[in-house]
This record gives sequence, structure tokens and C-alpha cells, in this order.
Amino acid sequence: MNPLLVIAAVCLFLLYIYRTATWRHPNFPPGPPSLPVYGAYWFLLLSNWTYIHKAIENMRRRYKTKILGFYLGSVPTVVACDYESIKEVESRPEFLGRMDTVVARERGLGKLLGLILADGPAWAHQRRYMLRYMRDFGFGTRNVKLECLMEEEIRDVVEVLNGKKQDKGIYNNGLALVPDLFYHILLNAIWSMYAGDKFSHVNHEYTRFIAQQGIDFIRATGPTGGSLVLTPWLRHLFPEKSGFKKIRETNLRIVDSIRTKIEEHKKTYSPDHMRDFIDMYLKEMKEHENDPLGSPFSEEQLLFLGWDLLVSTASTLTATLTMYVVYLINHPHVQHKIQEEIDNVVGRNRLPHLNDRPNMPYMEASLRELMRIASIFSLGIAHRATEDTELCGYFVPKNSMVLTGLYSYHHDPEVWGDPETYRPERFLNEKGQLKKDISLPFGAGKRVCVGETFGRQNMWLILTGLLQSFTFKMAKGQKLPALRTVHGFHQTGPEKHSSVFFFFRMWARLFFVHVRSCFFVRVFFVSVRAHVFYVHARVLSCARGFSCACAHVFYASCKSYEDDDQICLININVQCNLKIMFAICEYDEKLNNRLMMEQLSCASVERSFSTLKRIKNYAGYTFPLQHYKTI
Repeated sequence: MNPLLVIAAVCLFLLYIYRTATWRHPNFPPGPPSLPVYGAYWFLLLSNWTYIHKAIENMRRRYKTKILGFYLGSVPTVVACDYESIKEVESRPEFLGRMDTVVARERGLGKLLGLILADGPAWAHQRRYMLRYMRDFGFGTRNVKLECLMEEEIRDVVEVLNGKKQDKGIYNNGLALVPDLFYHILLNAIWSMYAGDKFSHVNHEYTRFIAQQGIDFIRATGPTGGSLVLTPWLRHLFPEKSGFKKIRETNLRIVDSIRTKIEEHKKTYSPDHMRDFIDMYLKEMKEHENDPLGSPFSEEQLLFLGWDLLVSTASTLTATLTMYVVYLINHPHVQHKIQEEIDNVVGRNRLPHLNDRPNMPYMEASLRELMRIASIFSLGIAHRATEDTELCGYFVPKNSMVLTGLYSYHHDPEVWGDPETYRPERFLNEKGQLKKDISLPFGAGKRVCVGETFGRQNMWLILTGLLQSFTFKMAKGQKLPALRTVHGFHQTGPEKHSSVFFFFRMWARLFFVHVRSCFFVRVFFVSVRAHVFYVHARVLSCARGFSCACAHVFYASCKSYEDDDQICLININVQCNLKIMFAICEYDEKLNNRLMMEQLSCASVERSFSTLKRIKNYAGYTFPLQHYKTI
């Protein structure tokens, strides 16, 4: 071979790489260079192979910009990373397009349908119609029927967790399974509005199957589409490794489930009796079937509106709830503050309802903080520039991919100070009231998530309903869960369900013991039904010169006794002059509990008897004072 030809070929190849790496549109935002085939995607993978949103944040910091620009293959890509630019992308009409990718087409069976991945006049029409008529069933506004359904679902889960009902799909061998715990509640809420039906608790595996299909679909791709979108021919050569096979299979399973329900509705449809959204949509289809310009209503649109609702609920909301549990397990002091607020505002005689929400700012702040720090939609859903335009002074070519860097914004030290710290107080003012929420977990503008109100309300109901009765804690022998998500189209919770103890929060209210010397306390609970108890000892005051840094929560060890009773023994050592409040709590007020306390070496315990007598019948309990004695 002629060496001159080899040298010439090498030079041409190097020139090609140089031109590829350095060429950019004039006034395009700063960012990493490109390489052949995948463009800057190579550099993103080198920066962070697992989480593209973290790689983009690394690049943003390296180039010291709020607007990052690079090329994914031949596609110009712009990432807005601060509040102003994100709001601009979400609201301006030239950024309302969606990317036409192989994943979007496969999901829509060859078309761009539904709301999430569609654009144009058809998308705008479907969005308006859905928002208008889904409100009648509780989507986007308060609805008594939906709230009653949620209360029923939450109560069922609570009864499963306290042993009154059996459901091994969510509670097995004394452990709650997460996120399985949330599937039934959320899917039944959205399915009742869309299809007027509920998933059976008897067949929990089917609910988990439906939810898992949605999660698997989400995990099979990424917010930028990844290699499958940049080189779609890979689906023919490597259907499994490219993720295409999983996308197709999971999508078809979801489509088949929804299509079956639509066919059932068509057989039982009555124009005089609107049961749910499917019936409302079928009515519109029949009324517009002879439109000369064609009907905007079609069965395939109805199907993928249901797809959007079902998959978004199964993946996004369950991921948020799962990460909330994970963060509370890692931050027990936050969990304790939330439970105190629930006790003070709601009490224990009823489940929390949405009227309580304005009076529980710390609970709301903890949920906002979770959505900020977890940033489930770390890069939003990719927008498409429908024309040549500008963003914050930079040129954005037509058909560019435009991403909203929600992770970068939610983790910007200039905005949040200590963004890596889970601290609900950042959303509260000096008086403990909620401040203006500047986080954007659901997006903003015309592309804001249509399910924002539904999601916020129902996540609040589920979490307060569980925290009212239980304390989240990892099962014995298991390490604290890692504060990380699984990457995909958006972030999802841990790949496999976790076993979590939901400790019963036992309920009475107050009794006080003033301790003037070192002493040893033993507290016994005898109960027929409950399995796990705890005593919460809060330090109220401390004598001068003594430290009050004592443990706040003491967990009981339970063992079986005759007649299936459970005896729980708590040993509390107090070694300083303290005034302690014991909040002895029991979830089920109907249980026949007997409290016996034995004080050793406590010179002033008699002083506490007057307090005990005043509150001995509090919350329906009778404290047998004859069992209190000083030795």
C-alpha cells in the first residue's frame, strides 16, 4: 500500500474529527466538543456514566454557564439550568415541540399520540379536553368522591400493616414492601377516574405487573434518548442490548391492558350514563365521527391518554413516595417532627384530609424538599425548538433538543445554599409558615405536568396517613438505604423493593416524671394485637449544670407470651436531673392495654402522681395507678 495514501487518509480523518469537534452554530451556547457518531455524548459518559444529568451539571460548572450547548450526534442540544431560562423554555410557544424519536414512535405504535410525547394542534386539543373533563372526576381539583376513595385505600393499607387484613403483596413476614405498598393506592385512584374501576387487592400481582411494565419502559431509555435515539439502526442489530426489545414488549403489555378496558366500555356504553373518562371520550367520538374535516377524537388517542395517566402514576409518583420513605429513614429527626405536627393538628381519631393541609406547613415543606433534592425529572422531558430562535441571548437552531436542567437548578448552591442536605426548613420562614415555592418538580408554563395537583394532593394524603400510624425504619440487619435513584427517561426508585419496618405509633398522650436522682425505669406493655411498640421520651427541662443530650426514642423488644399476648419491655437509663415527658402511643385505641411502671431510686416520683391522676383517662385509657410504686 502506498504510504502517501495512508498518510493522506489519516490526515483527512484527523481533519474530519477536528471539524466535527470544533464546528458550532454562531453564538451557540458554550459546551463540550463533539466526536464522530455520538457527538458530545462521549464526553458526558466519561464525566458520569450512570447519571447523565450529573454529567451535564459537571459540564455546566466546567464551562461556568447557566445555558449549556453541545451536539448529540448531529442534533444541537441546549440545556437551560437556572430558574429564568427554565421558565422561558416552558412557556414560550417556539419551545413547545417534542422530539420525534424512535422511542416516541414505538410507544405510540408508529404515531406521536397522547400528551407526554406529542405536540402541535392535536396535542393542544387533547390537553384542553382532558383537563376540562377529568376535573369532573377529581383530576386537577378537589373531588369528594376521589378523596373518599383515597381514604378507603389508605385505611386498607393501614389495616394490612397492623395485621387486621392479609395482603402478602405489600406486607409479608412483618415487613412492608416498598414501592409495592403504593401501587394499589395510586393506580386505583387514577384508574377509577379513567376507567371507573379498581384493581383487586386479591390479585396484587397484576397491579405490580402493570406498574412494573411502566417502570421498565421508563428505565429502558434516558432523558436524552441515549444511543438508541442517536443511532436508531441499533435496534435491528442489537434489540436487547440497545433496550429496544424491552421498550417494545413493556409498551405492548400496557397497551393491551388499556385496550381491553376500552373494549369492555364500548360493549356496555350508554350515552345517558357517563361512568368515567372513557365514556366521556367515547361520547365525543360518536358525536364527531362524521365531521367533514376529520375528528380530533380517536380510539388510539383515548388509549394513549390512558397510557400517559397510568405510566406516569406508576413510575413518577411511586418513585417520589419511595424516595420520601428512603429520606425519612435516613433523617429520623425530620420524621419525628412530621409526626408531631400530625398529632397536634389531626390527632388519632381520623385520617388526615386535605382541609388539614394548610395547617401542616412542615409536612408540606418536607415533601417539597424531597421533590427538590431527588429531582425525579432531572432533565424534564425533551423539548424541540420549532423554529430558529434565541434563549437568553444564545442562538437555538430549529429542531434543536432543548432540555430543562431541573437537577442543576435544584442543586445550585447560589439558590439553595446547601443543596445536598435534606432540610425542609428551607421552605419555611422565620414563623414556620411556607414561603413561596421556587422549586419546579412538575415543570412550568404550558408544558407543566397536567397531574401536578393530583400528584401533590394524593402524595400528601398517603404520607400523612401512614406517618400518623407508623414510623419508617429499615428491617433488622439491613443497612440504611442509599440516597440514589435508578436512571431512565426519568429517575425511579430503588431497582428492587426494600423491606421496611412500619413501627406502630402507640397512642395515649402525656404523663410526666420529674427525676431528681439517677434511676432506672422499666415500662411494660401487654397487648393482644400489636407487635411493635415504642416509647418517645422528650426532654422538657434539665437542671442547671446537667446535659440534656439524651436519646429521644427507645424501641421495645417484644416476645410472645401465653394467650398470644405480646410483652414489650423498655429499659430507659436516665443519669441526670431531668423532667421527661413520656408519650406512650398506641395505634389502635380499642386494644386493651395495661401499663405497669416500676420506679427504682426516685425520691420525687410521688409528685408525678397528681399529674397522672389528671390525665389518667386521656384518650380513653385508664392508667392503673396502683402499679406505680417507689422502692
